[in-house]
Amino acid sequence: MLAVSVMAGVLLGFLWDIYRLIRHYGKFKTRGTVIGDIIYWIISIRFGTELIMDISYGNVRFFILMGFCAGALLYFFGISSYILKIFIFIVDYIINVIKKLINMLLGPARFIMGKIKVLLYPLKLKYRAARDKLKKRYKFLKFKLKKVFKNKKMIYNRKKPNRHKRRKRSRRSRRSRRE
Repeated sequence: MLAVSVMAGVLLGFLWDIYRLIRHYGKFKTRGTVIGDIIYWIISIRFGTELIMDISYGNVRFFILMGFCAGALLYFFGISSYILKIFIFIVDYIINVIKKLINMLLGPARFIMGKIKVLLYPLKLKYRAARDKLKKRYKFLKFKLKKVFKNKKMIYNRKKPNRHKRRKRSRRSRRSRRE
């Protein structure tokens, strides 16, 4: 039973290295790391309880827990760094092969697009000239419209002379009418 628990500790260490590899290429931030840690511990607790149920029918014994710890320590201080380097080498190699395949597949398309750009360059120059001319006309029209609307506001906001203005009567004239 002790040998099985030591091997389980080594396996949990191996799973931790796989998680470290995922974190290395995933570039997780703080939340991603916290979530990944929680998922790892849920998996390792589930694995550990299943193993304890199979080995000792659910009896948690001290030597089983020590076997888990001893296996993890053997793995981390023994072969973990080598295994992680091998995994990183393999994944880097696979990534480089995929990049080369993509470049090989996209190479002809890039070549054709380059030739099309060379052929269409005179049209690009004409398009830019027309666009710039249109921008200038738009700015000029905008400037003129601002001037017109500004003049309209001035006309509408000007005080209009009142043609039917009432005359103010003095108090004497009011009294004389009343009498």
